[in-house]
Amino acid sequence: MRPSVVPSLEATSIPDFEGLEQLSFSTGQEHSSAGTNDVRVGIDPTAAVAVVQLSRPAKRNALTQAMIDRLVTLLGQLDRNEAVRAVVLMGTRKGAFSAGVDIRELTQLTTGEAHERKFLSDLNGAFERFSKPIIAAVEGLALGGGFEVALSCDIIYAGQEATFGLPEVSIGTIPGAGGTQRLVRALGQYKAMELILSRQLISGEELAQRGLVNRVFKPDEDVVLEAKKLADRIAAYSRPVVRMAKQAVLAAENNHLYAGMAIEKQLYYMTFSLDDFKTGTNAFLTKQQPEFMHH
Repeated sequence: MRPSVVPSLEATSIPDFEGLEQLSFSTGQEHSSAGTNDVRVGIDPTAAVAVVQLSRPAKRNALTQAMIDRLVTLLGQLDRNEAVRAVVLMGTRKGAFSAGVDIRELTQLTTGEAHERKFLSDLNGAFERFSKPIIAAVEGLALGGGFEVALSCDIIYAGQEATFGLPEVSIGTIPGAGGTQRLVRALGQYKAMELILSRQLISGEELAQRGLVNRVFKPDEDVVLEAKKLADRIAAYSRPVVRMAKQAVLAAENNHLYAGMAIEKQLYYMTFSLDDFKTGTNAFLTKQQPEFMHH
């Protein structure tokens, strides 16, 4: 069923989601760990642009399975909605984009369960199938799965204070939503290896210099507004031509990406059976330094 459209917004305004009718949709699977507003949307019908917001600010927008379910369903609906031609994905205003996958939920997964559920494959698939341009507007932290979500978008705009990283090794696991593969393609093997193995964080400015982030904005500039302006411009072009242009660009990028991501997923799931995974995640949750047993 095609989602309803919220009342008209000014073409240059950013929805604050107050007083707006939100899309109603069902994920088909409800989880009590997330509130109904953890993933929200506003649509500007005058420009055919949707703004999707990750909104769990108390946990720095850490992604629960319920949030992933909602995002996956929402992306499917927006892709089918002919009134939407481009999407902006944002986090909390002047807060975090996303600090990654919710660690408490992650600790409940075994290797077998991860395989059975195909954990995070639903998220990867939703972005891979999405045929319209998605612009990530990153403010604050984009770590772990949050960085991987941004990497799944077509264009990344970032605030000057934005910080990116894949710190999973510090909690006894590895990136599992495409981070190892996409970061190598964006930065090269050696820089990607350094960032992943050392849990080093990197600024949006440095990523812009390396070609991963498209533009960086000063604190007095509005990242989301600038992303929305770009989406407005893209949405004004021919819908089928924009779709084909995106498909053509991704064809060059994705030739070996999916094979690499399949290997990444297998290794990611294997870490859930390690004692070091339990040590690392427990240390994170109790705010202590992990003492890895290396087995």
